[in-house]
Amino acid sequence: MKALVTGGAGFLGRECLRQLRTEGIQTISTDRVGAVDVAGDLSDPAFCATLPDADAVVHNAGVQYLSPDLPFFSRRAYFDRNNVQATANLARRYAGTQAHFTYVGTSMMYRVAADAVCSPKTPMRGQGVYSASKIAAWENARVLPNPTALMVPCIIAGPGRGGLFGPFARSIARFGAVVFPGEGTRPTHMVHVEDAASLLVRIVARRATGLFNAASPDPLSIGQWADAIGDELGVRRVRHIGLPLAPVEWISAASGYRLLAAEQLLLLRLGQVLDVKDSLALDWKPRWNNTQIVRDTARALLKGDPK
Repeated sequence: MKALVTGGAGFLGRECLRQLRTEGIQTISTDRVGAVDVAGDLSDPAFCATLPDADAVVHNAGVQYLSPDLPFFSRRAYFDRNNVQATANLARRYAGTQAHFTYVGTSMMYRVAADAVCSPKTPMRGQGVYSASKIAAWENARVLPNPTALMVPCIIAGPGRGGLFGPFARSIARFGAVVFPGEGTRPTHMVHVEDAASLLVRIVARRATGLFNAASPDPLSIGQWADAIGDELGVRRVRHIGLPLAPVEWISAASGYRLLAAEQLLLLRLGQVLDVKDSLALDWKPRWNNTQIVRDTARALLKGDPK
């Protein structure tokens, strides 16, 4: 089997390539930049037309709120070009080739509701420009005549992940305290990058079709993330400083959601837990629980892990 992996220089893409190769699957990697087999921009249809034949396509590539080239203005066009148009071009290249096509989405695609567990039957709704672009991109893949699958990961973490974890770890290490918007009591799922990649490998190997959530056991709240980081750092008690969420939401809305995105605010207010029964039915067995993920991520950040 030969698998094309987009976003091959990225956080999840690198681990996916490593695991596919370990399973004896031949891989071709592509990304805009980085150490990949074929470098190019998927939003360019001429580039997509040059991509080689493959038995499977794992479409990791895409942009998000943490992307380093995220513009301050014109974000809708940015997400449309790099998520929606790029996926349409890739789908067009492999349409009707019998290549199995797996699209990597995000749990932000689900309609978030208080205390609800998101399953493959949960309706999807774009609650911000990013999640709307991911849903539109998936629609371009879902209508392919090829066998298709959607993997929906929650927050992917592990060595090499930054985002909120970096400031948390540094604040706890220096001051024994952490500041975050909201109460920080709603459970929110994470998944270790190794476990997310291992689910992708199982989807590819089985040519599975449908929707598969990726989340590791025992979700934690943001307050519990802080305590787990404190345990890793040897801080006996971490002081939680919760900011009122409503003013943060107002300021974010007034800034066009540039301070915090609409989807991020929803997770702060409501949390998110995923149902992974369909994924476990593929004999997928996450190796990491959420506490271990937080500690592993913090450990790598404070050691300056270059991965």
